[in-house]
Amino acid sequence: MRIVANDATVQAVEARREGVFAAHFWAAGRAGGLAASGPGTVLVRRDHRGGVSLAVADPGRTGTTLTVELPFPVRKVVRADDTVTVTPGRRPVVTVHVAGSRGHTHGAELT
Repeated sequence: MRIVANDATVQAVEARREGVFAAHFWAAGRAGGLAASGPGTVLVRRDHRGGVSLAVADPGRTGTTLTVELPFPVRKVVRADDTVTVTPGRRPVVTVHVAGSRGHTHGAELT
């Protein structure tokens, strides 16, 4: 486990061997190439076959939309909750509608 960031904006850790990156953003910021437009929690899990599981939440229940930029290419969306929109590409953008979700997790599976 490696600490990627630990400041007033974001706290993030990475377990590279396991393909896991987790970050909690207190405000808009960037950590380990991952960027968020505001407060929220992001968990990324990459497998050895190129699959990506993404989970995003707004535990503070303060936002309406959270935008996350991923630091790696995404070719397609395998599955996504109806609250999640993904724009694939070299720097994919994930938009999550968190309003009214009471802090619940929103997910997507990508390749």
